[in-house]
Amino acid sequence: MKEFLNYQYMITPGILKILSYVGMVVAVVVGLFTLTQDVVAGISLTVLGPIAVRLYTELMLVIFEIHKELKQMNGKR
Repeated sequence: MKEFLNYQYMITPGILKILSYVGMVVAVVVGLFTLTQDVVAGISLTVLGPIAVRLYTELMLVIFEIHKELKQMNGKR
């Protein structure tokens, strides 16, 4: 609990993972609704939307992995 209150424990990576799954579902649902208006845009959004969400999430998680590695390197001194 002390680590959590002192901001030594990061909860954002867990939240990001959950939000990425929600974003993927939203992208597919919006893509399916877009199919009724424009077939090409609907298919591309249904296929590329979840991929874009995953890439963005991974880029955000890299920042937290770098932070974790830097903390480990700092502790070795």
